[in-house]
Amino acid sequence: MHRSQLTSPRTPTVLAGLTALLLVLGGCASTQAHAPAHQASTGAPATPDLYALPSDVPTANVVRTGRYQLVPLAPTSGQRDLLRQAVSIDLPQSMHLTVRDGLEHALRDSGLRLCPRQAQTGFFSSPLPAVHRELGPTTLSDALQVLAGPAWRLHVDFADRTVCFSRRAQPAVAVTRTPYPTRDRGPVSARE
Repeated sequence: MHRSQLTSPRTPTVLAGLTALLLVLGGCASTQAHAPAHQASTGAPATPDLYALPSDVPTANVVRTGRYQLVPLAPTSGQRDLLRQAVSIDLPQSMHLTVRDGLEHALRDSGLRLCPRQAQTGFFSSPLPAVHRELGPTTLSDALQVLAGPAWRLHVDFADRTVCFSRRAQPAVAVTRTPYPTRDRGPVSARE
């Protein structure tokens, strides 16, 4: 090499680059193997794993209908079985209503109707008890059976979507008197 090449302005840059290269290569060769910073745990994984891969997460059949509301993508029990839909009956006390009026009100918008062959039955023309004017919320099946009473059995023809009643040989439930609620006066032995 000529003396002019050693004093060129590029020489310090080249020498610095070579020195850095030698230090890096030398440092890599003398590095000792260290234990890994995090050792694998021998315990069981936490469940549920919040960060599981999407294929590990069970899918829910819901759709978001609002910011905080998820609705299942399945029909409700009342939609699958019309007798399980929720109904409320609120009929005016001032009107003279029959059992037929109560049953028709309960069936309104249910998708079911009364049997046409029972339209002339005397049972339907009986006065509706005042206690049956407000009923529910309850299932349609329960409402119809309460309105009809224990002497009648409920039958449903889902093909025609009709509701019929047949008279029972014996009432399904024994009518028992339940005592009216009274003031609690303590145990009987304490009153004597």
